Amino acid sequence: MDTQQTQVKQRIPEIDFIRGCTLTLMMFHHTIGDLYEIYNIEFFAFQYDYWFYYVGRPLVLAVFLTVSGISSRFSRNSMKRGLRMVLVSLATVALTVTVDHFTHIGIIFFNVIQVVTVSTLVYALIEKLSEKRGWLPPTELTTDTGERDAPRKNKQHIMTGMLIIAGILGIFIASIINPILPEVSKNPLLVILGSAAEGVHVLDQMPLFPWIGFFLAGAAIGYTLYAPGLSLVKGEGFFHKMGRPFRFLGRHSLWVYLFHQPIVLLTLWLLSRAGVL
Repeated sequence: MDTQQTQVKQRIPEIDFIRGCTLTLMMFHHTIGDLYEIYNIEFFAFQYDYWFYYVGRPLVLAVFLTVSGISSRFSRNSMKRGLRMVLVSLATVALTVTVDHFTHIGIIFFNVIQVVTVSTLVYALIEKLSEKRGWLPPTELTTDTGERDAPRKNKQHIMTGMLIIAGILGIFIASIINPILPEVSKNPLLVILGSAAEGVHVLDQMPLFPWIGFFLAGAAIGYTLYAPGLSLVKGEGFFHKMGRPFRFLGRHSLWVYLFHQPIVLLTLWLLSRAGVL
């Protein structure tokens, strides 16, 4: 196997670790949310305190999306990955609509999965444009020896600059959009941009902006700090071994995010039936 393919295929442990940590915090947030909203345990009302909801939650989301953007640098086919995520996103919405019909707990319309999906597609379009313009080697381009042409022979810095500009715009455009958005709307596009959904209880709602900006900024970091496609952390010491559970979660982040909530809800329901809750 050639060197470039080896670099693309290998995992970056620190990225998996950070993503696993943020996923753990998200699962904690969703669990205490279920305990408060469904089982009315007042102790967990602190999740709506300023420090938790307006400081801790945005910080975790920003780190998660930035790391997801960094990871996109290692994807072999970002467009195909983005289209797969569209199917997953639609399936998530359909599933929650079905469950809500019987339980009335609310639906997922546009949350972190959908933000990552749209961000991945936007990144894939920038990547395709860069390949077409010659700023990046096409994914399928190989040399006579079977090795993919090295990005340093191209103008990778132009794509990186585009990602930085797109990331900054994505983050700061929210301050322009938010003041003019209606508080509630039945228009799906306005809900995606940040309006509350009228007449529907939406769970874990996230606007597209500014969060897409963190993803694209992360992609730019991926093309700078991780330009060679190699980990920045060397060795496998004590902390490397202790971080294995988090790296496992980080490697399987999409599936963990999809299935953790049903597992949490089932576990809490069983505990309530047993009289624990």
